[in-house]
Amino acid sequence: MPLNQKPPIKPRKRIFIALAATAGIAFAGVFTVQAVADSKTYQHFKTEYVNKAAWSGHGHKRFADLSDAEIEKRIDRIVKHVAIEIDATDEQRAKIVSLLTAVAMDMKPVRERMLASRDELHALLVADQIDRAALEAMRVERLAEVDQISKNLVTAVADVAEVLTPDQRKVLNERIIELRSMFHRRGRRH
Repeated sequence: MPLNQKPPIKPRKRIFIALAATAGIAFAGVFTVQAVADSKTYQHFKTEYVNKAAWSGHGHKRFADLSDAEIEKRIDRIVKHVAIEIDATDEQRAKIVSLLTAVAMDMKPVRERMLASRDELHALLVADQIDRAALEAMRVERLAEVDQISKNLVTAVADVAEVLTPDQRKVLNERIIELRSMFHRRGRRH
């Protein structure tokens, strides 16, 4: 292989990367559409929250530190804003909140498990004898967990997409494209 050519990515790894990227982009798109400055949603958000100073002092908790009720409340608020943008019904909004809340609850303990793994990895690497079997077992366990999270995210995104009509998905896609463009322009200035 020439020096300037990278080795090809294995098909299985390529599929995992594609699924993870797709899930991440779609998931992020659902949660960030309301930030588009000229959208109805942003105007609603600005009127309801910014002008009433609802964010002052308590809006910046880490996800892992939120209670289940706080997670559901935040998801409901975000979905409410996106629902305005795509003219979703109350029934659609309730279904989407239920789907996203379930996946968020599944993901909540992940941070704690990853921190515990970091400490466990550290202990294994500073031990008198390196336990390769334990290191491999931890690697396999973490990969399985990441794979399950990826599957859950893809399933949730597909479930949310099925709740929406094709026209609503089209509007949502347009807002995601606008948002990407806005962030791309903002990124170029810095």
